[in-house]
Amino acid sequence: MDSLIQAFGIDVRLITIQVINFVILASLLTYFLYKPILKLVNEREGKIKQGLKDAEDAKKTLEGAAGEKKEILSLAHQEAEAVEKRAEVHAKEKAEALRAEADAANAAKLQQAESRAEALIEEARKKSESEVAKIAVLAAEEILKNHSNE
Repeated sequence: MDSLIQAFGIDVRLITIQVINFVILASLLTYFLYKPILKLVNEREGKIKQGLKDAEDAKKTLEGAAGEKKEILSLAHQEAEAVEKRAEVHAKEKAEALRAEADAANAAKLQQAESRAEALIEEARKKSESEVAKIAVLAAEEILKNHSNE
């Protein structure tokens, strides 16, 4: 085997030194390069996992907010319907009150008109009685004149 090693020109001492250099270089690269890069990769992986977890939490929160939005809208619609019904009732009550007020005002005006009509009728009656009395007196005078001339 020694002759084979010498035939190919292999130097055992040189190979041993290269193996030692390789081990030292591999150790230094592992310590100064591989471990920091592995640490960065692990940190990045942790950030990605945290981002995914946060995204999932945000999705759940969004779903909860959507449900809450639906509930709030439902309550708002119910409240709006209740307000609308109260407004309708109030409007009907107000309309009835205005109708009653208008009816009362019309009744009062009708009463006043009837009173004025009765007063006018009474005045006309008095005037006509006075006129009838005058006509009766004139007619009586005429009759007396005609009677006395005969």
